[in-house]
Order: sequence, then C-alpha cells, then structure tokens
Amino acid sequence: MTRAFPYWSALLKGASGAALAAALAGPARADPAPDYSANLFGDLSGFREVFAKVGGSLNVTETSEAFADPHSRLARGTNYDGLTTMTVQIDTKPALNWGGGQFNASLVNLHSDNYSARYIGALQTISGVQGDRATRLWELWYDQKIGETFDVKIGQQSLDIEFAQHPSAGYFVNSLFGWPAQLALDLPAGGPAFPLSALGVRGKYSAGAVTLLGGVFSGSPAPASNDPDPQHANPYGLRFPVRGALAIGEAQYAINQGEGGYAGVYKVGGWWDSLSFNDLRYNGAGQPLADPASNRTPASHHGNFGVYAIGEQMVWRGSDKARTLSVFLRTNVAPLSDRNLSTFGINGGLALHDPLPGRAADTFVVGFGRQHLGAAVMGASLDAAAYNPGVFTPRRKDETVFEANYQYQATPWMQIPCLSGCYPHPLNVGWAHS
Repeated sequence: MTRAFPYWSALLKGASGAALAAALAGPARADPAPDYSANLFGDLSGFREVFAKVGGSLNVTETSEAFADPHSRLARGTNYDGLTTMTVQIDTKPALNWGGGQFNASLVNLHSDNYSARYIGALQTISGVQGDRATRLWELWYDQKIGETFDVKIGQQSLDIEFAQHPSAGYFVNSLFGWPAQLALDLPAGGPAFPLSALGVRGKYSAGAVTLLGGVFSGSPAPASNDPDPQHANPYGLRFPVRGALAIGEAQYAINQGEGGYAGVYKVGGWWDSLSFNDLRYNGAGQPLADPASNRTPASHHGNFGVYAIGEQMVWRGSDKARTLSVFLRTNVAPLSDRNLSTFGINGGLALHDPLPGRAADTFVVGFGRQHLGAAVMGASLDAAAYNPGVFTPRRKDETVFEANYQYQATPWMQIPCLSGCYPHPLNVGWAHS
C-alpha cells in the first residue's frame, strides 16, 4: 500500500497543489479499487479514497424512529426520534508513519424528544437513541497497540461500545438491550454511555479465545450541577469533568469463532464507583424523606458497585450455513438497595439470521427484559402515599419489557426495523406499546 506520510511532509513544506497531489498519489499500485457501494453517497466524488490514503475514514449514520402509544393513561401520542452520528478516524501508520495508533472523534446530533419520559414514565427508555435535543462531542480518544496482544485507549470514551455488551444487542431498539438498564439507572448521570461519555483510560489484552478489558474513568460523565438532567449540565460535550473514579473490568471467552462453527461468547464483569450516593428513602436521621416534618436532605453513602454476566451461544445452523439461531442472556446485580434504583436486572432472547429465503442479510430477534427495583425506592413511593392521603401518588414497581423485531436490509446502506414491544407501565397507569 502507498504510504501517505510524504503528503504531510509536502504540506508542511508549503508545496504546490500539483506537488501535494503527486506526493499523495505515490507510485502506481495494483491494489483493487475500494468498494463503496455500501455507502449511500458512494465515494463522495473521490473524497473517501483520497482520505483513506492519508489514513482517514469518515462515517455518517442517521437513525430515525416513530413511536405511538394508544393506551397509556399518562399521555397518548406519537413521536419521532432522530440521531445523526459522524465519526472520523485516522490511522497513524499511513498518516504519520507511526504504527499501531488510531485517533477517533465523533459528534452526535439528537433531533428528538424524550418520548419515554413524556408519554410513558418508564425508567427503561423504549429507544436507545433518545435524549435531549443537542449537537455534542461524543467521543475523542487515541488508541495505541502495543505488541500483538495489548492496546491502550485514552481520552473521552463511551463505555457501551465495548463493555457489558452481547453480540445481538444492535438488532434491538429498546435501550436495555444495549447499555444495561441497571447501570444507566444506578451510575451517576447514567454512566459514561450514549449520549454522554467520560475521560479515562482503557486497557485491552486479547490472545486466542481470551480477552480482558479494564479501565478507570471519571466517576460521573457530567459536571456537578443543580440541574437534575445531566445532559443539560454538559450540553455540547465540551466539558471534561473528573469527579471521583469509576473502575470497570471484564473477562471474555469466545468459542468456535471459525467459519462453520457454533460460535459463542461468555463474559463476566464488575464495576465500582467512588462517588457519594444519596439514600433513596431516608435522611441522615433515619426519617422518611417523604415526611413533611423531616429534614429532606438524603443520607449519603460512599461508593457503589455491581457485577454482571453475559452469554450468547449459537444453537442451530441451517444447511446453507448462513441461517443461524443464537440465544443470549445477561444479568446484572447491584446489591446496595439503599442507593440503587435497580438491584437486579435480566434480559435475554434469540436472534435468527437469514430468516427467510433470499433474505440472507435480514435478522429476526425476540427479547425480554426485567428490572427489579430496590426496596428503598419502592418503599419511598409507599411513604409518599402514606404522608399524602387523598392525593394520587404513583407507585413504583418492577418493569418488564418484550420486543419482537425484524431487521429488513432494504439496501446495502439502509436497514428498516419493524418491531412491536410492550411492557407493564411502572406507574400503574396502563401498558406502553412501541
């Protein structure tokens, strides 16, 4: 492959346009032309190929969703969710003649409303792309490979890209199949996951079937603020708070990854956050926060932790090898109920690839999820009702989600998910459908 390092040398020396083009082109080569048919705008009039020669890649995706809830007694209506993501990556080998390095920068634009909060009142959002309207920096990091088995990533990172994921997560729409709902509910500001991220360092060791991940990040992705919405506290993603520490580690074991095998992956992980967490029911004197006569300053608890386990295994393969059926299960436990909204979460399901004749790129998935709320938060809702007789007070309960989703590959660059989902409303005001 042609190295692009001479291009940058020529640019720094103030070379003419013709000299820059010649430096970029380099000697003639016999490499096959890249195929950009999977991109909506192809090669962007040659930009992608020119950018690739200097180690660069550009990716822009748009996600658009429409929801309707005809039964909820909280509010009924339809909603549109939209997310545009732009990612630029630079490979340091062709760009700077430095092997094993990669720069990454990504921006997100959310052009939607938080449908789950407005119409459903659910703790688990029905979409993984919901958030406050904003254009913000999402990730900004540098990754360096060291030897054949280890690499280090440093900078602003979103942990839901690498940690606590199962391979079929991307086929679902509901957020709980991605970044676990329990981590989103229990970690400060939802943890370093879309649409927020946090400064930190991550190490990765991979050899054969074993992969080890570990990292230390800011204990909260949002700066300290009186605004209860952490996205408001960092609306453009240009603030980089370092508050306490979030340590997370994960061990992975993959089996039968070769072509034709019954592939599987199994993971165990855990996290610990050093920040202080408010008690969800009592103040420092042990009085209910719902008591009008009490000091309504919650008791404070130092630190929090949780563990999780994930397994996904192919259980069937058709005669054409492309048609496969996999099952998955993920559990999360955060036992400290005085400071955690959710103390236990579980989700699972199945994924069928190549479900119909002639539709090898399609996928059909069915999944379920359940979040068990902690004793403190459920007790607090009972306290609120007891101290406000005659006033309607919603009661918090466990949440259960079901989703059936057919991913239709309409073109090489467009997928259309057709889904149906429902779950008992957490506030006892109906059922929510998507």
